[in-house]
Amino acid sequence: MVRIVTDSTSDIPRPMAEEYGIRVVPAIVNFGLESFREGVDLSPSEFFARLVASPTLPTTSQPSVGEFMEAYAEAGRSGEPVLGIHLGSTFSGLYDAAQLASQSMPERAVTVYDSGLLSMGLGLMVLEAAKAARRGATVEQLLRLLDSLKPRTRVIAVLDTLEYLRKGGRLSRVSATLGRMLSIRPVIQVFDNRLDQLARTRHRMNSLNRLLEFAQTHAPFDHLVVLHAAAANAADWVAERLARLNSGVKPAIIEAGSVIGTHAGPGAVGFACITRR
Repeated sequence: MVRIVTDSTSDIPRPMAEEYGIRVVPAIVNFGLESFREGVDLSPSEFFARLVASPTLPTTSQPSVGEFMEAYAEAGRSGEPVLGIHLGSTFSGLYDAAQLASQSMPERAVTVYDSGLLSMGLGLMVLEAAKAARRGATVEQLLRLLDSLKPRTRVIAVLDTLEYLRKGGRLSRVSATLGRMLSIRPVIQVFDNRLDQLARTRHRMNSLNRLLEFAQTHAPFDHLVVLHAAAANAADWVAERLARLNSGVKPAIIEAGSVIGTHAGPGAVGFACITRR
C-alpha cells in the first residue's frame, strides 16, 4: 500500500491523521527562544493564547530536509512506496525541502506532490489520497486523483484583523491602521498556488455574510469543512448556514494551526472545499 505523508500546515487533526495512517511532519513555531513543533508540542488553543499575549509575532520555520527524510524513511520502512503531499510551493520553501529530501533517497520510492494549497484545502486532498491508497490505488493513480482534485479545491477565508499581516511584514503600519479605523476585513482565496483578495468588507457580520456568498458560488460540494482561528462561535454560525449548501449536513469545524494562525491572526474564519464535478 502507498504510504501518505504530509506536513502540519495541512491542519489535519491528529486523530484523523492517525485514523487514515497519514504521517505528518511538523513545522516549527518560535516564540522568542522557545521552539515548538506544530501540533505536537503546542495545541491550537495553546498557540492562540500565546499569540494574543505575545508583544511580538512568533516566527515559523519549515521542517528540515533531514526531518522529511526521516519521515519518508519511517513511512516506507517495509519497502512501501511513499507519496508526500505538501504545502503549495509558492507559499514557503517547505515544498523544496521535501523535494530535496525525496531526491536524496534514491534507494526508496518517494514521490512528492505540490498541492498548491494550505490548511484544510491541502488536508482534504491528503485525506482523499489516503482513502484511495487504502483501496489499493498505485502512486500513478493517486497522482491522477490529485490532479483531478486540485482545480476543484480551494480555501476562502475572512480575516478579522490586518495587524498580524502588518507584524509579519506583509502590510505597512499605515495600511493596517487605516484598515482598523475603517473596520476593513479582507476576504481571501487560496487556489492553485495563489493567494488572492476577493473582497474588502467592513464590520464582522458583513464579512461573514460575504463569505457565505462566495460559498454559494462554489456549491455544490463533494467535501466541505469550516476553519477558524480562535473564533469557534463565528465558525459554528458559518457552519450552521453552510449546511444549507451541503445537503443539509453541518460541515466539520477545524481550528487552524500555528503556521496559518501566525499569519491570519485570531478571529479568522473560512472554509475549505472540494467542489462537485
